[in-house]
Amino acid sequence: MTSTQTTTTILRTLTVVVAMAVAAALAMASAGDAMADKEGHHKKRPPAPAPVQGPIIAFTSSRDGNDEIYKMNEDGSNQTNLTNNAASDTQPEVSPDGTKIAFVRRDYDATDTKAEIFVMNVDGSNQMNVTKNEAADDLTPSWSPDGSKIAFTSTRDGNPEVYTMDATTGDNQENITKNPARDGDPSWSPDGVTIAFDTNRDGNSEIYFMDSHGHNPYNLSGNPAADFGVSWAPDPYVNRANRAFTSYRDGNSEIYEMSYLGLYQWNLTNSAALETDPSYYGDGTKIAFTTDRDGNEEIYVMNRDGTSPKNLTNNSAGDYDPDWGRGSAASTAGSATSSPASSE
Repeated sequence: MTSTQTTTTILRTLTVVVAMAVAAALAMASAGDAMADKEGHHKKRPPAPAPVQGPIIAFTSSRDGNDEIYKMNEDGSNQTNLTNNAASDTQPEVSPDGTKIAFVRRDYDATDTKAEIFVMNVDGSNQMNVTKNEAADDLTPSWSPDGSKIAFTSTRDGNPEVYTMDATTGDNQENITKNPARDGDPSWSPDGVTIAFDTNRDGNSEIYFMDSHGHNPYNLSGNPAADFGVSWAPDPYVNRANRAFTSYRDGNSEIYEMSYLGLYQWNLTNSAALETDPSYYGDGTKIAFTTDRDGNEEIYVMNRDGTSPKNLTNNSAGDYDPDWGRGSAASTAGSATSSPASSE
């Protein structure tokens, strides 16, 4: 036998020995598991990973006979009542991390019928009053980007003003507009530096913005028609479009977008129907909104340029006030690194 043949024979013998050893080890392990199961000691397996909650759309629906806060998946599936309360629950706003929803509750059967801002978990549990103000209406909550503050509208000073407060406790409620005109419906910028809102301080409803302390207010819309309901884009400098809002400048309410300082404004919906309540998807590619183009108020979604509108709710009741929770898309929001131009 040659040396080559000897080497080959040795290798084959080793391979057979290793294979037999592995087979024996597996057999022993299997027997051990069977014995453990027989004795009632089951094998421990790692727990299955928790399901990941994707982006949701929170909205208001009257399908249960009164206004309730619902949520649904971004494709319109799994529409779920979260509040299940005899009071009127409206104006939902999902927190930046997707774990909580702020909303407005007004109990018409109670002695105090003033509207209050509540916060609950995204599954509807732990509903908590955070404004605790029985003397005035508190409305239109808007989360700061870091989730620590909520801006809102309050009538406690005799006219609507924009306030801020601590999000989880409602502490440190502060009037930041302090103007005799109507100021309300705030929307926080993605960087937390400014707040957009609507006001009639110029004689008609206009979109303004100011810094987060209420300083340096600036008129963005500058139009004789009513402009209101502003929503700040998560990627504010893409295509120079920064905010969506509702305008009556075409004779009916339409969804518009505007550039940074408002010099460019364009109609996205171009419909004879009512369109209001714009809310951006987390990556800024789509906008949810309310429309009555099907004969009653429904939640629709469209591409950011207004194309491909799609009905998500398809319900005979009124569905409105959509807010697109960022959820798992939050990591893509605000990813643009360019800074606003100093002029347009």
